[in-house]
Amino acid sequence: MKTRLLTMLVVLLAALGAPASATHGGIHPTFRSERVYFHCTGATKLYNINYWISESNTGWSTTPPAQSVQEGAGCGGLEYGGFTNEAYDVVFEGTFTGNLRDMTIDVHQLLLGNARQATTETLRLNAWIDGVPIFPVGTQPTNGRTVTVAPVRSSSGASERFLFSITNLGFARDIFDADGKLIDVETGGVALEDGDGSAEHTFLLYLGTHGNTTSADLKTKLGAWVWDTTEVPSGITFNPSTLEPARVAADLPVFEQ
Repeated sequence: MKTRLLTMLVVLLAALGAPASATHGGIHPTFRSERVYFHCTGATKLYNINYWISESNTGWSTTPPAQSVQEGAGCGGLEYGGFTNEAYDVVFEGTFTGNLRDMTIDVHQLLLGNARQATTETLRLNAWIDGVPIFPVGTQPTNGRTVTVAPVRSSSGASERFLFSITNLGFARDIFDADGKLIDVETGGVALEDGDGSAEHTFLLYLGTHGNTTSADLKTKLGAWVWDTTEVPSGITFNPSTLEPARVAADLPVFEQ
């Protein structure tokens, strides 16, 4: 009997000394980071032709490019700075799994004739998650949103790297009472599941330069986005550990419950 009482006393004291656990009962989303790479899709190496043939957009996977340009790898899409259009802007489409807070786009461009002399470039973006627009969609030419990027020239001088982050896609904020006890977790956007989450979401991105269709602008904006080689491993990092200086905030997605 004395041994049993002593054991109960030890358990009680341990319980009193242990930190209180959260009992808010709701989900507590976390955000797993994942890097994906754009890969060649479609019948040809040129996105624009593939779109005209079969409306084929560029997809991605977590597998990095395995071959170089010298080995015949790589493909891309022409961009002339026109208004938003599937044939004129390159379009990336694929899936990600779990909760989403933000993302970083990493894409490389060849400048045809090396015409652009400015140190920055303004990009035009349109994007959807599960069919929900994350940027305002208005009338041309004000569709979507813009972000100004300072591209970095490659060591070979053959391409430039564009890095920018899209924020405000989802969040999870702990709510504490006056005593510092966790009482709730406020969530929004693509933070829909407990833990990292397991639901698959679709992401669609239109990417273009923010020009117009005048002949003068055509000379300075004409370029080619490229991907799927070891030299130009373009892709996306979902939930990156750090954000890029160039960033644009989305309209927090609202999904039907």
